Amino acid sequence: MSWRIDKQANGKFAIYSTRIDDYIVIDADELEIAQIYAEKGVKVYLASARAQMTTRMTPVSAEGETKIEASRQRGATPSEGRVPIGVTGFFTGDEGTG
Repeated sequence: MSWRIDKQANGKFAIYSTRIDDYIVIDADELEIAQIYAEKGVKVYLASARAQMTTRMTPVSAEGETKIEASRQRGATPSEGRVPIGVTGFFTGDEGTG
């Protein structure tokens, strides 16, 4: 089940839900679509984080604890850098794109 963004005949955007086989958002502009997806993304990441901290919690290995101590000594954790986001053409770490 997923969402799909379609362009309407009037130039506006609509979000189609395969779950209910209907449009759940109509007549939206690009900013509205971005806000809706940002809110959805936050909810998904928060749910994932909560699950990882409770039902799917894993302890840090001895090797991991060594890496954590090295970060403490450096005063900072390493950065993942610029990473592609699927085939979107966007990258994490780019201003305004994630």
